[in-house]
Amino acid sequence: MAEIKRWLTQILELALLVVALLAVVQVLFGAGAVRVFQIDVIKNIGDMAKAFGDAGLVGVVAAGIVAWLILRQRPSV
Repeated sequence: MAEIKRWLTQILELALLVVALLAVVQVLFGAGAVRVFQIDVIKNIGDMAKAFGDAGLVGVVAAGIVAWLILRQRPSV
């Protein structure tokens, strides 16, 4: 079970790095990056933030939980 948890943690960290990299590429290259990668990361992040905002207090709590899950200290793997 610990091995599965470690693998899932590493996959999540890799996914977060890919999202961050795609966001930076989109900021630097604009619409050209969207055409190349076929994904609009900035728009998707904005839509997710809007969904949290539209949900009122529940959205604020959900956004706080997501932020905590992403930013919490992880033990060295």
